[in-house]
Amino acid sequence: MSRLLVIGLSHRTAPISVREGMTVEGEALLLHLRQVTGQVDGPRLVREAMVVSTCNRYELYAVPDDPADGAAVEALVLSHRPQARGHLYRYEGEQAVRHLFRVAASLDSLVLGEPQILGQVKDAYQAALSAGTAGTLLSRTVAKSFAVAKRVRSETAIGKNSASVASVAVSLASHIFGSLSGHPVLIVGAGKMAELAARHLREAQVEDLWVVNRTRARADALAQRLGGTAYDWEQLEALLAKAAVVLCSTGAKEPVIRHDMVARAMKVRRGRWLFLVDIAMPRDVDPRAAELDNVYLYDIDALQQVVTDNLKERQKEAESAERIIGEELSRFVEGERTQGVVPTIKLLREACQELAKKEVERVLPRLHGATEKDRQLIEQMAEAIVNKLLHAPLTALKRDAAQGGDPPRDLADAVHRLWSLNEPSKKETP
Repeated sequence: MSRLLVIGLSHRTAPISVREGMTVEGEALLLHLRQVTGQVDGPRLVREAMVVSTCNRYELYAVPDDPADGAAVEALVLSHRPQARGHLYRYEGEQAVRHLFRVAASLDSLVLGEPQILGQVKDAYQAALSAGTAGTLLSRTVAKSFAVAKRVRSETAIGKNSASVASVAVSLASHIFGSLSGHPVLIVGAGKMAELAARHLREAQVEDLWVVNRTRARADALAQRLGGTAYDWEQLEALLAKAAVVLCSTGAKEPVIRHDMVARAMKVRRGRWLFLVDIAMPRDVDPRAAELDNVYLYDIDALQQVVTDNLKERQKEAESAERIIGEELSRFVEGERTQGVVPTIKLLREACQELAKKEVERVLPRLHGATEKDRQLIEQMAEAIVNKLLHAPLTALKRDAAQGGDPPRDLADAVHRLWSLNEPSKKETP
């Protein structure tokens, strides 16, 4: 079976104070990969390595030189990241492959079904390729994890229901207006939540994005990052009359959008809908604004309830996703076991073909008067005999390897001894 090893920590095992110190990216990531593979600063314990590093996880995927080196690899990780002590988990072989499949399919994410993790795994693999630490086994396994994630996405609805307050807000706005393209959006506030929601809005094809904040410099900075336009705080009421969607996230102690402001804005709007999203705590929008005609107001409690309902739906879909992962894992394990006898099959076929070739070369000169067509027929006959003789033993080898088990069956070893093949089969496991 696969010799893949996973050593890591995540939001499930480590607090943020530990996780934030584990993040590694850019040139530091390439150096880290070269360190764990022994290219720099020390002995080599693993021959292949990939590191998935996000705000919620640090995971080293490695192929050790020796299957018994798991503890030594863990010690190596701790030598570079001592703060991880007591928070690490370790998976080997089939468990390691299953874990990678679950991570790529977003079943191990903080927000179940979130799509970002697949892109992060792809980035991690590209970094391993750049560092020269992604070999045959790791590449096969990672490629399979991408295929599994794609199947989970296409055959389940695990990622279809919004599962964050920001994404739910955008989803509701899209539901009300059909499409947000052509509908101006006003962001009130310039903090992290406002920026996150604004980025979701950009993904929803919002073209006109306006930002107001009490501190104009922060509004300018956020607008620049998002490709929007910043306005002075004093223009807030005028912008309410023009925007289709208003998203509020300030740190104010009292509502910054009062009932009378919204009432005046609605008169100017002449009945056009206004969608107010209040994700601030305390609230930024006077709740009475919801009583006005054509005003839709969602506060953080209402949005959180939608998130909770959506997560319940995602959890149901996760059961189907787990079944898919189980099916794909079985296929992958069978394929990996069969892969282990490929060198034996190659050596056996080459040995038999060489014998047949020599016999043909010995006999042909004795056939006086044989035409070119006769020579071709004899060569084809020799090849056909080899293929028919090898069919049963090769099928048995593949079946024996696929059934596998620990310890593995010894049919491949028997083939090596019976045919005096050059390479011992025990070295074949990738």
